[in-house]
Amino acid sequence: MSAVIGATHVFCAIGNGTDQVWASARAGIARIGNSRVMDKHFEPIQMGLVPEECLPALAPEIDALPLPSRARRMLRLAAPSFQAVAGNLGRPVPVFVGLPALTPKDAPWIVHVPAYLQKLTDVPVDLQRSAIVPHGRAAALLALELAMNAVSTDPSATVIVGGMDTFLDLSLLAALDQEGRILGPRVMDGFIPGEGAAFFTLSGPAAQPAGRRIVVNGVGSAMDEGHRYGSAPARGEGLDAALKQLRQRVRQLPGPIATTFAGFNGESFEARMWGVARLRHNDFFSPSMLIEHPADKYGDAGAATGAILLALAAKSLSVGARQGPALVWAASDHEPRACAVVSVAQS
Repeated sequence: MSAVIGATHVFCAIGNGTDQVWASARAGIARIGNSRVMDKHFEPIQMGLVPEECLPALAPEIDALPLPSRARRMLRLAAPSFQAVAGNLGRPVPVFVGLPALTPKDAPWIVHVPAYLQKLTDVPVDLQRSAIVPHGRAAALLALELAMNAVSTDPSATVIVGGMDTFLDLSLLAALDQEGRILGPRVMDGFIPGEGAAFFTLSGPAAQPAGRRIVVNGVGSAMDEGHRYGSAPARGEGLDAALKQLRQRVRQLPGPIATTFAGFNGESFEARMWGVARLRHNDFFSPSMLIEHPADKYGDAGAATGAILLALAAKSLSVGARQGPALVWAASDHEPRACAVVSVAQS
């Protein structure tokens, strides 16, 4: 069963709101510059960051908690987007949130993210039916997969899906710097760390009035043993498997994939992975397919990647700037791979 995308909101270095981020990306506007964090050569790391003055303050009861700095910044990034899409729902709704792949020491706070979002925004959340997905870059699309399952059991339901992340964390940046993964004068095959948050509402067909809709036709996911930090050969088979599952779940599309919103972050690893999947599923794509890669404007948004790409895909299709169906995919540093198809439907 397909599900309807309603309100969307994106918050990242190039804008506050889906319309602004979409327009900035379309215009080629980038907000990437030197940060205050130095690399191992004592040179500033380039990042795509939201200006500090644009981030809201934490609510006093959240600010008083012993949260790590990365958690605090993620919540400040998430609050505007969550408030924007959930503010008018008027009833407790389940929330499915993609988060970075955190360590066991983070468990005491990550399980409370839906509750924190509720306290930050005063939006009622159905905490019993909410879920967090701490799996990195593919996390938001994995959260979407859970949300699709929830909506399929209740076609009149509305849920909220999203993701949030930041690379502005000294220990994380130091580790990536040591691995030679941060793009810079001495690293050509690397990425620009960024940050962001995006949320959108997802409803069953019965919860939306008839008319022109932007729908998620299906989601596919898989685990790849040949991931960046794995011992198995990196053959790109995870994204291939996710696409196979997606195609099995989506019974019929209005045509071949016309646009792909790709989860590239600038590293060749993701490009090789995509190349394998693209060749193995050649019949799934239009010969004139376009590829959108907006992360080159705002950096790698980590666990927010899938939600940002989906929101931009929905906006592009809704105004006719890009043809559908559109594929959205994202791949984590570790095993998870996920993809989704978005299209325009008339009912």
